[in-house]
Amino acid sequence: MKCIYIDVETTGIPCPASGLIQLAGAIEVDGGKPKSFQYRMQPFPNDVIEDEALAVNGVTREDMAAYNNPRDVYNKFISLLTTYVDRYNRADKFHFIGYNAMFDSDHLRAWFVKNGDAYFGSWFHFPPIDVMGMAAVYLMSRRARMKDFKLLTVARELGLKADETKMHDARYDIAVTREMFKLLQREMHHKTPEREQGMLF
Repeated sequence: MKCIYIDVETTGIPCPASGLIQLAGAIEVDGGKPKSFQYRMQPFPNDVIEDEALAVNGVTREDMAAYNNPRDVYNKFISLLTTYVDRYNRADKFHFIGYNAMFDSDHLRAWFVKNGDAYFGSWFHFPPIDVMGMAAVYLMSRRARMKDFKLLTVARELGLKADETKMHDARYDIAVTREMFKLLQREMHHKTPEREQGMLF
């Protein structure tokens, strides 16, 4: 089983109008030791850049100007994926895992297209696995008293240590996401309604 945990930071929310500026994650094969990766890239010239998004990420336009060319990063990322997956084998793909995973998946797919690649699905199973959705099910009884459902809030609600000053850095966010996924996977495996009630539907 091949899993890839992915988090992206962008120049805004709208997709595909916004651009990627950070891509980080970890690759895990059959539950083995994960291999981390991180790239920072300039947005494409026509990407929309929202000052509010940059403020959230703690990034300035001057910072972005020093980032790598997006096409160079794309080539490096594809080279990494190729190490693990045969894009021409429909059964050989990554499980894409993220927190609010569709956001990351959609923006990454759009970034592929901007790089002239329409074959995003050659690498990843659909749909992506959303850790936020898993947490929403697990925390249903506590959700009403939670102030929001952001990654930091949910991590702390689950008893995980999360440093607020490091959030919105893709590499840190994905580390928290992976830890959360592992916890929820264990807990939900042992506490499903079917197991508790001794019945299947």
